[in-house]
Amino acid sequence: MTPAQRTAYWTVAIAKAKEVWGDSWGLAVNNLQRRFQCHMHIHIGKLMRSVEDDRFVVVDGSSDIPLPREGDGMWVHPVAGRLHVHWGNDAPELLLLR
Repeated sequence: MTPAQRTAYWTVAIAKAKEVWGDSWGLAVNNLQRRFQCHMHIHIGKLMRSVEDDRFVVVDGSSDIPLPREGDGMWVHPVAGRLHVHWGNDAPELLLLR
C-alpha cells in the first residue's frame, strides 16, 4: 500500500474501533504465519486489561503508524490522545475482546 492508502486504512479502522469500543479499543495485525486469510486485515476489539508492555513506539495518529516488522505482528491502542504501536507478538488479536 502507498502511505496514503495505509493512512486511510488505519483511519477507517480507528474510527470503527472508537464507534464500537469508545476509548477502550485496540487494533491488531497478526504476523504472516498466524493469518488464516490470504490478505492482511486488522482485528478490531476491546483491549484486554494489563496487556500493556514496553515494546512500543508512540505516534500522533494513523499517518504515523509504521509498517509491521518483518515476521512480526503489531497492535495499536490509544493512550492520552496519542497511539501506542506495539510489536513482538505473533498473534496480537488474542489481546482483544470481541
